[in-house]
Amino acid sequence: MADKQTCDNYAEEMARRFEEFVHWSRDNWPIPASPLLDSDFAGCRMELKRILGQRLDQAQSGHEADPASGGAQYVSANPAPWP
Repeated sequence: MADKQTCDNYAEEMARRFEEFVHWSRDNWPIPASPLLDSDFAGCRMELKRILGQRLDQAQSGHEADPASGGAQYVSANPAPWP
């Protein structure tokens, strides 16, 4: 199991790389008449915060699958068929 410092370093590096990706994406966007904006990445930033915050903390503490600690009570191993 990773210690807190390892998880913190991972989170910092992932956030840094994401910001580099955002800057590269804006700088290299092929349609100058419709440039990318920071708001275009808002959903990605929210998911990144979820991954680097709650999920990383749960995985580090080992409580992700424990319902008593707020983890999922049921995780379907057989997804529903495509309609």
